[in-house]
Amino acid sequence: MILSIVEMDEVILRQKTHEVAEPLVDIALEDTQDLIRNMFDTLDNAKGYGLAAPQVNRTERVFVFSNGNRRLAFVNPVITKRWGNAVGDFEGCLSLPAVTVKVPRHKFIKIDYTDANGQRHTNQKFRGHDARVIQHEFDHLEGRLIIDYARRV
Repeated sequence: MILSIVEMDEVILRQKTHEVAEPLVDIALEDTQDLIRNMFDTLDNAKGYGLAAPQVNRTERVFVFSNGNRRLAFVNPVITKRWGNAVGDFEGCLSLPAVTVKVPRHKFIKIDYTDANGQRHTNQKFRGHDARVIQHEFDHLEGRLIIDYARRV
């Protein structure tokens, strides 16, 4: 099911999300899997790379990521390490149509998360564009938007 993507003025985009109860079992797993399926449908429809729960008016600590080669769901993610020079590049956001901002992001990250099947992953490494997208979506879980990186002149 395609969900509505909320835009910049919505309060939920500025709120920190709450963790999904773990371990994901029974009804919590089914509800989380439904949310993830719907988020992937919405992401595909919008032709994006990532989508976080607050962008579809949900408060769970969940985001999805797709780079063409793989599709991953991140439940209760924690970025445990960032390294490599922070490189600025222009980013857009499905919740901020027609807005692009140059955002500095680290080239490499390690992240712990639970996947859509309730399996825990630790110290998963991502680099380059994948690391950038994951950091962008992680920001959404913290109530940050790309416009927060814009420099005032």
